[in-house]
Amino acid sequence: GNVFVIGEDGVKEGISDALAASPGCRMITNSSVGGEGVHCDFVCVGTIFTGGPNDSWTGAEQASTFLKRGAKLVYSNPDIYEVTQDGSYKFGCPMPVVNLLMQTTGCSSYNLGKPNPFMLRQAHDHLVHAVLSPLSQTQRSFVQGHVDLTDVLFVGDSINTDVRIALENNIDVALVLSGTTTLEALKLSALQPNYVFDDVKALHEALSRGDLSRGGRNNFQ
Repeated sequence: GNVFVIGEDGVKEGISDALAASPGCRMITNSSVGGEGVHCDFVCVGTIFTGGPNDSWTGAEQASTFLKRGAKLVYSNPDIYEVTQDGSYKFGCPMPVVNLLMQTTGCSSYNLGKPNPFMLRQAHDHLVHAVLSPLSQTQRSFVQGHVDLTDVLFVGDSINTDVRIALENNIDVALVLSGTTTLEALKLSALQPNYVFDDVKALHEALSRGDLSRGGRNNFQ
């Protein structure tokens, strides 16, 4: 069906690629809505913008019209905000717009991103393709079925999305404290990662030293 998109170029490119295999379906943006008779099946909310021609709040007004006509609401992740590398807050996540749309239209919504395991299956498909592509047919028949997500380390900065999706799918996880999670919040959480690091640089240094292993843990204080 047709998809109305609120978000950055990445989500638009992904939806455009997916719709390319579906003749008769198209992506709609705030600048390409056209007339009143445009039909929309889905509203997809990704990273939001404020100001300029791509202002997400203007897009939300159009989205509410589509939702009242029966379109279904999906979004890319359940975060409300993110923390930048310098420690400042960035309010560019989908949930403020998603919550507004649900409250004003009475619709429900579905999260396509973490902690939904759908993205893990997609990641596994890409991983298998990357591993098998350079191999001969004989080598592929040997490797096929032996590329397992439980052999990777999931890295993230959120307890409720990154750590949760990894633990619920039996994947080792490293939490970096350079994002939305503080050490105090981690101590209070029932979800405990295998490894904890101040930032990605510290994780990389531990990996280079050979300190990380399947099922291992570190004693971060």
